[in-house]
Amino acid sequence: MKKIIIPILSIALALLASCSKELMTPIVPDNVAIVESYIYAGDSAITIKVTKLLPFSVDSTDATEYISGLHLQVNGADLTETSSGIYTLQLGEKRIQPGEQYKMKFLYGSDTVSSTTVIPAKPLDFSISSHSIYTDRITSTSGGFPSGPQADLTLSWDNTDSSYYYVVIQYLNSTRDLINYRYASLDLSDTTSISPVNASETRLGILNLHFFGMYRIVLFKVNTDFADLYQQTAVTSTNITNPVTNIKNGFGVFTGMAGDTTYLKVIPY
Repeated sequence: MKKIIIPILSIALALLASCSKELMTPIVPDNVAIVESYIYAGDSAITIKVTKLLPFSVDSTDATEYISGLHLQVNGADLTETSSGIYTLQLGEKRIQPGEQYKMKFLYGSDTVSSTTVIPAKPLDFSISSHSIYTDRITSTSGGFPSGPQADLTLSWDNTDSSYYYVVIQYLNSTRDLINYRYASLDLSDTTSISPVNASETRLGILNLHFFGMYRIVLFKVNTDFADLYQQTAVTSTNITNPVTNIKNGFGVFTGMAGDTTYLKVIPY
């Protein structure tokens, strides 16, 4: 299975670094630990990435400096540094369960960096309006446009308590088969997503899909802190004053998720 990549933290931190001068409490980057950890129901391991917040510059927007040599604990158990700045707790036969609480902490400088999260319940009654969709292959000789409008698919689930849900669409084929020849010049990812919503359905359009073949669609029930961080990426450096984080004495995200999966096949006419 391909690893699901959730890119929002890197976006939010680039924003945070670029506008640190405007924050209500100024940030000294060398003293700030950035935590990134998504704890999935059903997994048997917890992984936490710890990096530094680097001063913003054009040359450093994609730079990452990992913090090694830390002593991390989750629920009192020690994590092992499996690579620089990456810390893992193997749970053995145990699986992470909905409703469980996890507490993380470590000492960085003179401060104890900590956070707590609860694993949400698994989504209920997740469904897709169709498991296959047909669309035109757009080539340089076909006129450059589909023959007609494409109907959106509907993703739906139960949401009686207005919780937040986040959709990840992951292309599964090992070789890309482009829907539109113009996409060849673009830096496309095999994984896309739909912003968190606290509704019971969302729409998936052909514009979200760039390749023919199989897709895995994962619906995650997420905590409010994840949704808040995602929404913060939409603000600009002129109006961010209180960065969203659930990390005490640091920044980033330490949060639980629970998912359900369906599949979609995109087929050329």
